[in-house]
Amino acid sequence: MTLRTLLVHADADDRFSHRLSLALALARADKARVRVLYALKAPLSVGLYSEPMGAPALDLVQQEIDAEKKRSEALHHAVEQTMRAERVNWDWRTVNGLAGEVIAAAGATADIIVMGQERDGAMSAPVAQVALSSGRPVLCVPHTGSFDTYGRRVLVAWRGTRESARALHDALPLLARAEHVVLFTAGDSDTDIGAADAVSHLADHGIKAELRQTTLGDLDAGAAILNAVSDNAADLLVMGAYGHSRVREFVFGGATRTVLRSMTVPTLISH
Repeated sequence: MTLRTLLVHADADDRFSHRLSLALALARADKARVRVLYALKAPLSVGLYSEPMGAPALDLVQQEIDAEKKRSEALHHAVEQTMRAERVNWDWRTVNGLAGEVIAAAGATADIIVMGQERDGAMSAPVAQVALSSGRPVLCVPHTGSFDTYGRRVLVAWRGTRESARALHDALPLLARAEHVVLFTAGDSDTDIGAADAVSHLADHGIKAELRQTTLGDLDAGAAILNAVSDNAADLLVMGAYGHSRVREFVFGGATRTVLRSMTVPTLISH
């Protein structure tokens, strides 16, 4: 399996360049297209007015719109400069709308969506919305650290669920190029369902994986996974994304939320 289209979320965050670098590394390996998407945010001041806006308020809204467009244009120019030195197919898209909705819609036709870790512990949209509604895997990049050589040592968190199976198969292109793969289970016997078969299935794809099992003890599942990443010197984590949505709000489950709040390596999640 090879990757053909990668979608990268672009914003004014100072970590965007790291996201783009990770996507370019994947694109070079598989000669994939990199699609860079910038979601133009609606002016915050629009929500401050319940009555029809007068000229001063309209001027303020227009100023915010113009400033956001300038940020987008400046980032587009910076990406163009980067891409001149790269031999990859790429394109840039600017779309009006909320980031979560825009990325989820555009990501439906991508092999992998590359996004940044939410800051300040906020694990709601857009990462949750995209992971839980797009139907595509999300490669989430930590907001600290450098990951030039990620993907050599991969830890796959396995629970014997639909989400685990989806993550495992979505990650096959990455697992195929890894030097070392560990399939990790933690908890009771229910979480070990199909673990040995999953290792055998990977072998059928030419991927040698080592099965490692542990009990949770006093740890929750998220903490156990984070410990396993450290213990196995993994530089990429693959796991199912668990969560739910209610009235347009997308919320991760406990283990997923724990991992993504404290992640130290790029993490591929799939729902």
